[in-house]
Amino acid sequence: MKTKYLSVLVSFGVLLSGIAGSFSAVAPAATQTVAAAKKAKVQPKGTIAFSGVTVKVIKGNMKVTTAPKGNLAQTWGGQTNLSVTDKQSTHIIGHNNTSFGKIVKLKKGSPVTVRDSKGHSKTYHVTAVRNVTDYGMIQGTKKDVWNQIVSAKQGEQVVLQTCLSKTLNRIVWAR
Repeated sequence: MKTKYLSVLVSFGVLLSGIAGSFSAVAPAATQTVAAAKKAKVQPKGTIAFSGVTVKVIKGNMKVTTAPKGNLAQTWGGQTNLSVTDKQSTHIIGHNNTSFGKIVKLKKGSPVTVRDSKGHSKTYHVTAVRNVTDYGMIQGTKKDVWNQIVSAKQGEQVVLQTCLSKTLNRIVWAR
């Protein structure tokens, strides 16, 4: 009887060691796959990401009268060097018929991730969304928010802008 139990225990032990060996053989491959997936998800330098899209941001200035063509955005007001470490506001514009136009889906609390040209990343969260006229007034009011859109001296934030019509813009503030 003891021999029967002993042979069952030995068989069980061999089975367990075979299973454990197969786990150790799979583990390095699984680790490599996870590492590759993490590496593939690195956001490119000089981009902004939100609502499942990533858009390249080029340097602009306030002399520019329209957003860049194609699937690009550009800095406009505020600090025109895209940086997440300068403690300044950066105003970014892009067309509504490109990926950048998805800013219309952003709501208070939505994440917006910027990776600057030096490789520094920061995830901001939307603090306000407003429809603003070309004259800097919140739609339907006489409240002027022009300086809140274009001034660099507001602390670290991004202000995103796309057109809704010829005279109305969606403005998104994120800190």
